[in-house]
Amino acid sequence: MPSYDYKCAECGHVFTAFVAIKDKDRVKCTNCASSNIKQLFTGFNFFKTGSSACSSASGSSRFT
Repeated sequence: MPSYDYKCAECGHVFTAFVAIKDKDRVKCTNCASSNIKQLFTGFNFFKTGSSACSSASGSSRFT
């Protein structure tokens, strides 16, 4: 299951949710239960097929 980073527009709480893609619109703030949240852009790792090299994109940059 993928993880998504969110920031609550009500209380400012930043949190990560492990949720299926089809359910990511149902996520609520883990601090105040508000549904007024915004998904943050975060980096990711990927592997090339047939290569032992691992690459990282953006580290853990977060935009609000």
